[in-house]
Amino acid sequence: MIIRSAALMLLWLALWGDVSVANIGSGVLVVTIINWLFVEDLAVTYRLRIWPAVRLLAFVLQSLVVSSFRVLLAVVRPNPKRIATSVQHVTLQSGSPFVGAIVANAITLTPGTMSIELDPQSMLLSIHVLGEVEPDAFRQEVLSLEQRVMRAVSERRNQS
Repeated sequence: MIIRSAALMLLWLALWGDVSVANIGSGVLVVTIINWLFVEDLAVTYRLRIWPAVRLLAFVLQSLVVSSFRVLLAVVRPNPKRIATSVQHVTLQSGSPFVGAIVANAITLTPGTMSIELDPQSMLLSIHVLGEVEPDAFRQEVLSLEQRVMRAVSERRNQS
């Protein structure tokens, strides 16, 4: 919370463009109100594991290149298989909405795919896909991405 408060205070001062007693006083008031309104007492926190995160980033970058090429082919040389669209549904295994959100955002970042919805109760992720896909193979790709995300972020339950 201290880091967030300091960042908000710096942002406040940067927006005003001047460090004065009035700006500092009003900034302290605004930061206090924001922290009070958006207080988070999380029972679960996450820790980033560096090497699995680097491997996840490399995997996502590789997916970006491959998917960009597929979309390029669909635009330059369209055919029924390349321009077909579908909505695929995958039930994520982690049970964590945080992990699910990272998976959904990584999928949306990839050209030719768009996460439509992630139901936090059932962990059902709906994805719009450009191009014909084999549903089981696509499901396995998404679950593989989820496993990579789970290795990159470890869950820690806080004692209350």
